[in-house]
Amino acid sequence: MTGPLDRKRFTLIVGIVVIAVALLIVYLSWVFVNVIILSIFGAFVLRPLDKKLRKITRIKNRQISAILTITIVALTFSGLFLNIIFILGSELAKFQPDVLQTDINMLIDYGMELIGKYIPTSIQENMKSNLSSSASSAILFIVSIAQRVVLNFISNIAIFAMQLAVVVFLLYYLLIDGENIVETFIDILPSNRVEIVREFLQHLNSIYNSLFNVYLIVCVMTGIIGGIGLMLIGVPYPIMWGAVIAVLALLPIVGPGTFYVPAAIYYYIFNEPMKAVVIVVFGWLFLETIPGNIIRPRLMMQSGNIHPIITLLSFTAPLFVVGAMGIIIGPAAYGFMLALYRTYTGFEVITKSGNKEIEEKAGTQAEDENPPEDKTQPGDEFQPEVKTQSGDEIQSEDKTQSGDEIQSEDKTQSGDKT
Repeated sequence: MTGPLDRKRFTLIVGIVVIAVALLIVYLSWVFVNVIILSIFGAFVLRPLDKKLRKITRIKNRQISAILTITIVALTFSGLFLNIIFILGSELAKFQPDVLQTDINMLIDYGMELIGKYIPTSIQENMKSNLSSSASSAILFIVSIAQRVVLNFISNIAIFAMQLAVVVFLLYYLLIDGENIVETFIDILPSNRVEIVREFLQHLNSIYNSLFNVYLIVCVMTGIIGGIGLMLIGVPYPIMWGAVIAVLALLPIVGPGTFYVPAAIYYYIFNEPMKAVVIVVFGWLFLETIPGNIIRPRLMMQSGNIHPIITLLSFTAPLFVVGAMGIIIGPAAYGFMLALYRTYTGFEVITKSGNKEIEEKAGTQAEDENPPEDKTQPGDEFQPEVKTQSGDEIQSEDKTQSGDEIQSEDKTQSGDKT
């Protein structure tokens, strides 16, 4: 027989061993932490596409549908990547720093003509020389950075290929078994904690759907609209610029205006004012107003509403702390805490029944204040009610009330009688 002290000692030893092994696993997997995060993020984002493909193609095999989903996404991104690489390669082959310096000097001269009557001539000469030298330094700095990035990518291409392969395999298995993994985790929980964990996961799914799926869908649609519009306007390389617009739309502070405003200024300076005006109108209307005020609110009506401050902080602040991965890590962290808050305060998100607003559970308890009428006398513990049927059949219906307490259901479906 083992005593309580031996059981506590055994539990303590097992806990220490489990924690030590868990820390060792984290240490060994830390090199691939970005890969794991990207895989989980990709599985969550691609899950609606996977379900839609199974519904359209009527493929019941989850393995085939997962392969089809990954193939479609891989071909799309590969096409965009190869297009951008081809454009950059052809432009860099024609790149001449002297020509670029001449264009910048022309731009500086044009600016000086605009402000020439407000600034003395001597000061203008100093400003022109300083701006010209600064532009030369900036060009050399940008060229050196570009060369460093290209060389770094080439030297690490084997590592990138390995990471991409791991992402694809993890994504494949998460699409197949992701829901089973969640259910297995829920099954090992204590029975008195299952309901609150499911409620937390419901909030988390609703919030992540707004922060990731809705946001990404709007950004992708903005990039597609931008690419088509630029092609119709006559801007070169519309596919590449459409991808750039989609990336810029991810950042709340930056936005598509970072592209179309400089593009309009460029065409205005180079004697194409009509095209500059068209780009400004198109960018303001189709890249900012319609996606931000029409498309995104309609999509978010089907999910958990999130305050704009949380959206702004989650997508912007982490970029300055962890870099590009902050676009994923930030919303994941902020969304997790928001789901905890909503679970703790008892909010319930209703998304399928009429797309109603978030409703506080505590408020629904007001229904208890109107219990059904008591048809029994106080103190009666048992009072049968006899109803005669045709012939000799007699049925009795028990209506019991214990003392003064009357229990009524808190939540009733429309049409049910309590």
